[in-house]
Amino acid sequence: MQQNNIQYVKGVGPAIAAQLNKLNIFSINDFFFNFPRTYSDRRNLPKIAELVNQETQSFIAKIISVNEETVNNKTKILKVLLTDETGSIQGIWFNQSFLKKYFAPNKMLYVKGKIEWNLFNQKPQLIVNEFEFIDQKNFNSVTGKVLPIYPLVNGLTQFKMRDIAFQLFQNYLQQIEDPLPPSIKEKYELLDLAVALQGLHFPEDQMHFQKARHRLVFDEFFYLQIELMTRRVNHFRFVKGYKFKTEGPLLEHYFQKLPYKLTKAQLKAAEEIKKDLTSGFAMNRLIQGDVGSGKTDVAILSLLFALESNKKGAVMAPTEILAQQLYLKFKHYLDAIGIPIVLLKGQVKGKNREKILATLKEPAPLIIVGTHALIEDDVLISDLGLVIIDEQHRFGVMQRLLLQKKGVNPHCLYMTATPIPRSLTLTSFGDLFKSVIDEMPPNRVPAKTYLVNNSQLKRIYSFFNKELENKSQIYVVYPLIEESEKLDLKNAIAGFEEIKALFPTYKVGLLHGRLKPQEKEEVMNSFKNHELHILVSTTVIEVGIDVPTANIMLIHDAERFGLAQLHQLRGRIGRGGKASYCFLLSTPKNPNAKKRIAAMLKTTDGFKIAEFDLKIRGPGDLLGTKQAGLPEFKLADLVKDEKILIEARTAAKEIVFKDPDFKSDEFLLLKEHIKNQTKFSFKVKLN
Repeated sequence: MQQNNIQYVKGVGPAIAAQLNKLNIFSINDFFFNFPRTYSDRRNLPKIAELVNQETQSFIAKIISVNEETVNNKTKILKVLLTDETGSIQGIWFNQSFLKKYFAPNKMLYVKGKIEWNLFNQKPQLIVNEFEFIDQKNFNSVTGKVLPIYPLVNGLTQFKMRDIAFQLFQNYLQQIEDPLPPSIKEKYELLDLAVALQGLHFPEDQMHFQKARHRLVFDEFFYLQIELMTRRVNHFRFVKGYKFKTEGPLLEHYFQKLPYKLTKAQLKAAEEIKKDLTSGFAMNRLIQGDVGSGKTDVAILSLLFALESNKKGAVMAPTEILAQQLYLKFKHYLDAIGIPIVLLKGQVKGKNREKILATLKEPAPLIIVGTHALIEDDVLISDLGLVIIDEQHRFGVMQRLLLQKKGVNPHCLYMTATPIPRSLTLTSFGDLFKSVIDEMPPNRVPAKTYLVNNSQLKRIYSFFNKELENKSQIYVVYPLIEESEKLDLKNAIAGFEEIKALFPTYKVGLLHGRLKPQEKEEVMNSFKNHELHILVSTTVIEVGIDVPTANIMLIHDAERFGLAQLHQLRGRIGRGGKASYCFLLSTPKNPNAKKRIAAMLKTTDGFKIAEFDLKIRGPGDLLGTKQAGLPEFKLADLVKDEKILIEARTAAKEIVFKDPDFKSDEFLLLKEHIKNQTKFSFKVKLN
């Protein structure tokens, strides 16, 4: 509608509108939701005589004179003498000569910067980082209040942005419709939308700002949770699933052959899966468990439920090494009871591939393990009843859907060994039901972790010798960062040669991403069969490698690894009941690197590690969230706003479970908003 176009607001016009468009502001709605990036508190500004040395301060002053100097033949310094009724101070601008023509005597300025002591003239000076001209027209609008500081592009000024904002709030504030039901606002003590928007652009004080922000953060979470809850409820309303048998001879034989007992956490997850599989609706569940917590055992049980029901089960893993590991583990436990298992990888070609594809088409129970090769067009799977996606966040959304489409509403189980903080789970995976395996098997021994430097390597190698005599196996890990892959690979190869020379009586292997899949497989099998004593590797061992006798790890340049990656690597050791040791070789200097190393030394709990990681990195990179589907929030912070997220989720759940089609009169505006608007807009009712 033309009336809603920002161009037609008084004082905007085509030229200013073109600049606003660069900020993705095309409508009045867009401007209201273009939130300030920070604020300038101009309520109680000090006088010049009250300025404090070494502090960043703001004040209003009049220009007396302007001079320019050149230092070292290149640095140009503008020196502007500023005064008020209490005294004077020199303002300093570096390399901004173009401002000189604007700084005329008697002009008034609002200035902000750091107060420093000038050693040459023994007087204070102001290093200016922000300023604004003040005249009689705008004096009242730029002083005595908290003012928004907006994102800008060339051609726009803070004064112009605030002028537009003042006009919009004056002319349109009363016309904003609030889609949030009154009962929700009352229950959670939320401001009306119009009041909250005004409070975020022009807060009167800190409390006013916090209440306004709370409402708008609630909205960001609420509309996402409405979408996720609706998806979850509609799944049960419309996606029918095959009812599986959860008892039978295969399961009996499996438990008879299993050499250990499942933990309580594993059994609880298995019960939750059984309930899903017998409900008549397609399962949609995420299993979350720390490294080595036993997710694979639960996956095997789920696959056996499928086979007892004469259905096939497909397991997709992100790498060929992990797919191979899963295949071998399944065969180890299931061969004895006659379960047919096939492995389909990208490297399988010709007659072997044709034979596997023909087997997949046959109407008989089968377990299929594979990589992305499973989702190729020519792969047809008859009677596919269960899909399991391991390390699911490493696949794109479309890849996961392609595997599901190989069957008719198959039951879906997603697994991750990357512990996910609660707030991230509720936003990225809020439409899934979740099982948590938060208990380790009895044979898992948490690794003792130490920070070491190069001067301690001799002692560490001496320790290696003693442990090797006791039949231990050792990982030596080098970083592999894509941007410097050749250098990293060179370091790993050099490290391999060094370790061979240091331990001449032991067999040393080398594993890296440039090896052919068959070569990788041979190296890993040799290490697993104890034909190799030390494995020098890049991060290809990060996920899924299971060698129970490997109980020592040395990680070179540990500061270059992400926290989740370090935790995953450390999870490769301590699987055989022996004491395990992880040495982080590093001299961290970057503050975030120091935090990562400190977290690794502090805990082996993957969920605590994940919380640390979320605080350090934020949600953007934690799970490869573009693939995981995490939305971009304008205000909400998953770390500090978790309480608001829980409130918004509870509110959304109450509404969707009560009235999934939003038929109630109370929800009419909400329904219209969900149907017609984005999460971050509202409807302005124009006359």
